[in-house]
Amino acid sequence: MKSRSTLDETKERILHTAGEAFGAHGFDGTTIRKITEKAGVNVAAVNYHFRDKSELYMRVLREAKCWTGDLPLLEPGGCPEEQLRGMIFTLMRRLLDPARPAWHVQVITQEMLHPTPALDMLVREMTEPIFSHVRALVRKITGEKPTRTQLDLIASSIVGQCLFYIRSRPMIERLAPELIKGPDRIERIAEHITAFSLAALCNLYKNKNKNKNNRPSVRNGRTSHRGRIPAQHTS
Repeated sequence: MKSRSTLDETKERILHTAGEAFGAHGFDGTTIRKITEKAGVNVAAVNYHFRDKSELYMRVLREAKCWTGDLPLLEPGGCPEEQLRGMIFTLMRRLLDPARPAWHVQVITQEMLHPTPALDMLVREMTEPIFSHVRALVRKITGEKPTRTQLDLIASSIVGQCLFYIRSRPMIERLAPELIKGPDRIERIAEHITAFSLAALCNLYKNKNKNKNNRPSVRNGRTSHRGRIPAQHTS
């Protein structure tokens, strides 16, 4: 009879081997046979720990999303601007953590490109909580009530900036490798995203009622911005 530690070790080996396989080939391109051969186990071991391929895939996705999907979303102290800053910094530290296995991003990317029924779980447990929290903070920061479409656009822009640095890493390494180098790279990127986002919100919404000239105007098909955008402060 195998010990509990041996069973746990086998389970983890299957999980991580499956994560690498699903990340490289997607759900449809991965077979249980490929996983068992690489993990050095038999099919019975997979069935014992995970029942079937679909259950194993769901466990792999949950393992991958836990690094970003379990963010502390309870509002900390401070003004909404500081709360947004704290959330962006926390998210970037999770996304760019050097200890995070590469297959985490790869398997989630595969699911986005080739959706399975598991995508609903990812949206419900990872994307929606983050997106909703950003949307709520934006509503507080603007000091008014943007439409749902406006809130969705703004939240998409902020979250999209964060995801760019992880999903586009191979492109960044070729275009601007200095952006992702150095011990302070995470804080530097997070500070830029925060300052850029808050400056945009200030220019588009917070100054709206104080000075209508701060709103973008279109002349001859060209957009011009009048008014001042707050200076970006870096630490």
